[in-house]
Amino acid sequence: MEIREWGYEGSFLCFRGRLQIPASEASRELNSRGGSNGLIAYLSRSGREELVKFAPINPGRRKNRIIIPILLFVVTLISTLLIGALNSGTFYSDILSNPLLLLNGAPFSFTLIIILGLHEFSHYFVSKRYGIRTSLPYFIPFPNIIGTMGAVIISRAPFVDRKSLFDVGIAGPLASFVLSIAAIILGFSGMTLVRIYPDIFRPEPGLYLGDSLLTTALFWLRYHPIPVGFDVNLGPIGFAGWVGLFVTGLNLLPMGQLDGGHISYALFGRYHKLITRLVLAVLVLLGILYSSPFWIVIGILILFLGSRHGPPLDDITPLNPGRVWLAVAALIILIICFIPVPIRIV
Repeated sequence: MEIREWGYEGSFLCFRGRLQIPASEASRELNSRGGSNGLIAYLSRSGREELVKFAPINPGRRKNRIIIPILLFVVTLISTLLIGALNSGTFYSDILSNPLLLLNGAPFSFTLIIILGLHEFSHYFVSKRYGIRTSLPYFIPFPNIIGTMGAVIISRAPFVDRKSLFDVGIAGPLASFVLSIAAIILGFSGMTLVRIYPDIFRPEPGLYLGDSLLTTALFWLRYHPIPVGFDVNLGPIGFAGWVGLFVTGLNLLPMGQLDGGHISYALFGRYHKLITRLVLAVLVLLGILYSSPFWIVIGILILFLGSRHGPPLDDITPLNPGRVWLAVAALIILIICFIPVPIRIV
């Protein structure tokens, strides 16, 4: 680098100037040499110049405690088995007297666990490929209509560059998208048509799941089309596939620390924060237009978990055209998986 000025910004030692070699090569060289001196280097653009920020490397290396992910997985497996069993018509009192009846929920539980698990393990293995320290997947049991809040992994080191950030972000949604479609098609045999309108004015009381463009198309393939006054009872495997597509669309929202947020930052960098705010405004508007608080709650939850996105070590080198086109594909997946009103209680 041809250095114009240097100094401290907070706890960062900063150098401003013009790079004399490509940013990707400079980032590797800086972190190779800085690492031996206990420093980590962040490379970004500042106006027409480049900016290098050195910070001390956190000496603490947290070990993956395998017992916690295993315990959470077991509890999530039980909670999803319970939901699956109850949805199959098994009574809660019967399950208490004979816990083996939980296995009635296996088709739903196992399908959902596979979809969510492979989503997170896709993130995990791509992170490992780039040498990014990350936790094992944490499943989150929760007493709702599916028995879980999904699963997460926690990155414990900065992303190398925008390419690694993009690849880690998109790996999970691509895996769950394919698996969820396969689950719905596999569940065709377990689907049934049920009458939902005894008369033209009053639908049957119950819990109704919304449809995306994709699920509408898949159900059309099954029933050519659904007769007026009827709806699809998904069955356990189809329901797990529906959940998988919904989670895929939710994760692809370009907000905060979501998978879509990783993709958004990899594409647009510092504009990620503005995009997060715009998407939040759209979610709030949807909640108002459809009189549904769901998306408002989701938006607030995402902001609570963190709307900011940490930069990769090399925040200058852009994505190649192939990844840009893959980002367009991710946007299309978001559009066809998005459900304006996911759940209605009548």
